[in-house]
Amino acid sequence: MTQPNFNFFTCSQGRDTEGKHMQQHTGWMCVFAFFALLAAADAQAPASPTVSMQFDGKYAFVSSTKVNETFMTTRTTHLSQCPDRKAASLVIANGQARLPVFEGTVGPQGELVMRRHAEPVKRGITPGIEAAISGRIDSNGTIRARQTGYGCSYDLIWQKQSK
Repeated sequence: MTQPNFNFFTCSQGRDTEGKHMQQHTGWMCVFAFFALLAAADAQAPASPTVSMQFDGKYAFVSSTKVNETFMTTRTTHLSQCPDRKAASLVIANGQARLPVFEGTVGPQGELVMRRHAEPVKRGITPGIEAAISGRIDSNGTIRARQTGYGCSYDLIWQKQSK
């Protein structure tokens, strides 16, 4: 008795099969394998984010620290100084975080993710700059976050003022 030559990638058998009965079982096995893989993929999908209003309120800007002092300009390839930054008050409402040029979300554990979309090209010279802020809100209402972008990065702190 010869072993069937089964190809798991195509769910088909070679010429040395034992008839229709074996083909039927092979077909059902392929259907079962497909749905098992589908179920496993669905089980690994991340849960949809939930709106957390426990962090809603106004957060006053406390401080900004430069992560790097200088950056290399792309157009002229000169070394430039990173400017000092002072951020505006951050407002969170219904889990949506907003600054004048950034917007993002707050997760149920206080994870803060914000993004500033690239600005349009100005006078055809400078490409837009894209930047992001990510951090966490602690149980005392303090936000510690890092702003990263084109050349300069900053560590930022805000403190909750009101609900």
